[in-house]
Formats: sequence, structure tokens, C-alpha cells
Amino acid sequence: MPSPNGADKPADPKRQPTADDFQAAEKVIPRLKSPPAPDSPEYQALRGKLADHRATIGGDRFDLYYELRPPRNAFEKGELDFANGRITEEQWREMVKADAERPIDAEMLNAFCDAYEQRLIAYSRVLQTITASATDQHQPASWQQRETEVDRDVEEMEAKLPLWKEQVGTVFTFLAEVRADRAGEPVRCGQYTAESAYMLARRVTHQTVELWRSCRKIAGRSRTDPQYLYATTASALFYKTHLPSLPKPNDLQSLMVLERASALKALKRRDTGQTATVNIQAAAVNVNAPAVHVAGGKPEESETPNPKKHKRLSRKAAEPLIRQHLLRRPNDTAEEVAKAVGCSKGLVAESLAWKENRAAAQKDKRGRTPKAVELHEEVINADGGHSRRQSHAFRDAQDEVDEAIDREERALDMRIGAYLIEHPKASVQDIARAVGCTAGAVERRQAVLDRLIAQQVKSQAEEGGESAGKGKRQKWVRKEV
Repeated sequence: MPSPNGADKPADPKRQPTADDFQAAEKVIPRLKSPPAPDSPEYQALRGKLADHRATIGGDRFDLYYELRPPRNAFEKGELDFANGRITEEQWREMVKADAERPIDAEMLNAFCDAYEQRLIAYSRVLQTITASATDQHQPASWQQRETEVDRDVEEMEAKLPLWKEQVGTVFTFLAEVRADRAGEPVRCGQYTAESAYMLARRVTHQTVELWRSCRKIAGRSRTDPQYLYATTASALFYKTHLPSLPKPNDLQSLMVLERASALKALKRRDTGQTATVNIQAAAVNVNAPAVHVAGGKPEESETPNPKKHKRLSRKAAEPLIRQHLLRRPNDTAEEVAKAVGCSKGLVAESLAWKENRAAAQKDKRGRTPKAVELHEEVINADGGHSRRQSHAFRDAQDEVDEAIDREERALDMRIGAYLIEHPKASVQDIARAVGCTAGAVERRQAVLDRLIAQQVKSQAEEGGESAGKGKRQKWVRKEV
């Protein structure tokens, strides 16, 4: 039976056992019914297998399964009981379903917030490593090692949350409700906007991952594709193009800390309010109907309708909830959205989020003429979803990068041409050292010129000298590649 969001999957199945793995294995062996002798070959073989198993499934889950640590919550206790055969698979499935669909509590909220804070720490390390790699003038060759570190942090930013997807949706909805009650407007940080601080962190980290992978692809092609006249690194490309527009980790952390405190306070206030309401209702039953017997100590429900039970949300409170629901389920009807949010169908139809969602759907049906760009990577749109059409901001950023590359190529061509005029017999290596580029860049430039000269000779041969007989001279312009 899987754990929430695939948390039981091995983080690194190729990891070799460490000293901690062998120490944990040595603690497990004496607990077996018939442990082998410590000096026997069976003991060493069993010790190695247990250490490999711990390296595969992770130390946390190994310690839980072999009871080296106590369960942290009811879910882990049920998981341990199922693993040891104390409950059946059907009981375990019912327990999993009940855990996934349970209402939000402090344990669920804290697990959610802790996981996103770890993502924020990885996001901070990514920005720091990219900045150090792009601006380091003492060890410029260290970019490969640093970009490998960035790749590891990027994977951590996409790590599975220790919650079921239903629980993640429950927490996001609760945070949006808390935000609507307190401020009634979205959270803003730089160019990014979201219904809550944690949704904002989710969008920022998700888009950072996609932008980094796009830069890795472009940088890799620049070192292998002959169409690129010089090579670049993913760190330099990300630093110049995307880093200035991303929010600072400290700003995101401040928003997340405040929102977590507000959510815990609202959760505590809600639980206290529910308890107080039950006590008041019980007292009212005892006073007004002293002869009525209340079974189980709980008051019977009054047949008088409660006017607050079906109270609709206001437009100000419903707007962020509608927007967040449409982000998860953009194809729902207005009636379905109204039922999920708890407002009227007309309020949904008149909300800004519904109108924007319908406009986006109509635009996708009609299609639009894409802006011509040289590179066509799949990027992340403003709402955090995948999009085959690049956003205008991303296209403009790519245009700026291409423009900068073209300027550097033209400047390099001028330097190479000026050096060849003074040193016509210079070798490729001498030219590269003199102008400050690679030998491959010089060879690619020479290949382009040779190809253009061959095309010119072929064209003149086909025309048979007609242009020269009329006193016209053809002007050949070097094509950009």
C-alpha cells in the first residue's frame, strides 16, 4: 500500500549503504526470533542485506517498519500494523481512505508547512549557487560542479509532499479561506500573485524548476550545435534572463511564516468555537425541556431551521476561493463551482476569476498565431500549468538572449576578420588565442564563409556571366546562422 504522494518510493535507489545503514541493521538483527551468531557468515550476509534495504527504502521508513522509532501519527501506526500483519488489507484501505478524506487539523497543517519550508530552503540554495557560478571570476571552470548541485536542489524542490493529494487540496482551500477572512485580496510578491503565501511559493518554485531546465537545454545545445558561435552555461543564462524577476527567498519566508501563524490561530479558534456551540446547545435542551431524555449525552437536533447554516459567502470572500477552485478544475460548470465553494451560481458567473477562465478557454479553442522565436521550449504559464504556447514574457526574454548572442557573434566576426588582415597565415589556434574565443568558433566561422563562397561560385556558373555582361555586380551578404 503506497504512502501519501508516493513518499515510500526510494529517493535514490542507487545509493550505497552507509555506516548509519549498517548500524541500524545491527540493531535489528538481535530482535529477530533466531538471530545468527555475530561471528558467523550468516550474520554478515544478513547485515549486508538489511543495510542495502535501508539504503533503498530510506532510513525513516526502515526505522518505522523495524520499530526502531515509534509511529508519529495514526496513519504510521496503521501502516506498521499492516506491515506486521496485525490488520487486514481491507482494514488498511479503509484507514487510508479515512485519513485522506479527514478534515484539516494541526498535524496536517504543520506537515504541509514544514514540507514547503524545505522547498523554500532548496529554492534559496538554487539562487545562491547560480549567482556564485555566474559571477565567479577566480574559478570559472567550476560551473559543472555547481550546476550539478543546482540539479540536486531542483529535484528537492519537486520532492513529493508527505500528504495525500486530497489533503493538499484541503490545506490550500483552508489557507485561501483564512486569507479571505483576514484581507480579502491575493498575496503579492514581486511579479507573482496567488490566493495564499504557500500557493505563491508553489508557483515560484515550480516555474523556477522549468526555467532552469530550459536554460540547461539551451546551454547544452550551445556547446554541441554548430549553429551557435559560442558556448554558454545554464547558470549565466539563468542569471542574466530570469533571476532578476524571481522573488527573494526572505520575502517568501516572511509571508509563509505569517500565514502559518494565522492559519494555526484560525484552526484553534474554529475548534474552540465548535466545542462551545455544542455545550450551549446541550444547556438549552436541559433548561427548556427538563423531562426530555438525551441519548448518549448529545442533544437532539431542533426542527427549526438554522438561518446561519445555509448562509452564502460574500463576493469578497468567494472570489479567491473561486479562483483557486478553477485552477484545480478549470472545466467545471458554474453550478459545480458554486456547490464546491458554497456560494450562488450567479455570483460565480459574475466573478472575475470565472470570466478570465472562460476567456482563456475560448482563446484556446480559437487558437492564435504564435510569435516567431528561434527556440520552442515547453514552459510554465502564470497559473503553474503546462502550456505549449510560450508566454509573451518568456518569448521576450528569449529574444533578448538571442539579440545578445547576435551582438557578440558580430563583434567576434569583426575581431577575427581584423586579425586575419594583419596575419593572413595565422593558424586556428593562434586566432582563437588572439581574439579570446575557442578554436571551434573560428572553425565554424570559416565553414560558414566557405559555404557562402561555394554558393556564390555555383550561382555565377548557373547565370553564365549574364550579370557581369550587363555591368551589374552581385552583392553577397553573410546570412546569420
